Amino acid sequence: MSTTINRNEKTKQVVNKTKEIKTEPEQPQKQQPISKLMGIIFATRPWSLTISVTSVLVGSALAFREIREFDGIMLAIILVGAVSLQALGNVVNSFYDCKNGNDTKEKSADRTMFDFGLTEGDVINLIWFLLIQCATCLGLMIFRMDNIKCIVENILPLGALGFILNISYTAAPIGLKYIGLGDLTIFLCFGPILVQSAFISQTHYHDSLAYFYSIPLALTIVAVLHVNNTRDIKADTDAGSITLASKLGFKNCYYLYAGLYLFAYIYLFKLSYDIDKYILNLPLILIPKIITLINQFKNNRLEDLTEKTGQFSFFFGGLNAIGVLLSMQ
Repeated sequence: MSTTINRNEKTKQVVNKTKEIKTEPEQPQKQQPISKLMGIIFATRPWSLTISVTSVLVGSALAFREIREFDGIMLAIILVGAVSLQALGNVVNSFYDCKNGNDTKEKSADRTMFDFGLTEGDVINLIWFLLIQCATCLGLMIFRMDNIKCIVENILPLGALGFILNISYTAAPIGLKYIGLGDLTIFLCFGPILVQSAFISQTHYHDSLAYFYSIPLALTIVAVLHVNNTRDIKADTDAGSITLASKLGFKNCYYLYAGLYLFAYIYLFKLSYDIDKYILNLPLILIPKIITLINQFKNNRLEDLTEKTGQFSFFFGGLNAIGVLLSMQ
């Protein structure tokens, strides 16, 4: 009898220990550190760099349509320069958002200053590297063009304006993003300025046509920023920053997001109507994707919507460039 009791007690003890083991909370797995090289790559936000690529492609396609000539080396130079300038703006943006308190380790979606294993000195060195790369591309572009009048009257003013706006987006003493001018800045940088620069690099002359053709793509690029700022409304407000999104509130931000796409397609149709070449409306095949993006915004699922909106802008720009090429007389 006593042996049976002892066995029962041992069985209970084993069961209790098993329960204790099962109820112990699982230890969270530590995130594996990434190499410094990968940290530098992530800091440039590589998923977003297709934005500058599509702007260059649209401007170059328009140039080819107008003059029937193409300089592949010049295209490569301006592509590298445009991507470098955007990467520079991205890193400067991360740096100043952290310094100004808009991004914190606890709640920031941008992890450049926190999770990529980069010190403040590493980020500053990266900024200098990208600056040198931009200057090198500008020098190569000037050398390749060998047209002093065009360089002085067009390339240098556009390059200077684009650089100032790009850096001043978050950098002191202006910080355009923090005073509600971020959307306009992005529109100008990746629309009229970059498309016109790409056009001039091929044609060696300025044409207001490039400004008009830049508008539909620029609107889809602004949508990328708009999603990002809508997601960060609370963080920006807490830091005392004023963005268009924080002024509008979520409901009006949703209307603006849908409106950007609506106006982009309306204006694209106007361009096609003016020259009677409806192949320009090739991006219409992306309408189902737009509906998905707008519904995701409406349901306030903004976590990965910035990246998805950036991907959409890339496909829109690519189809836009193809449409421009196919619209040749």
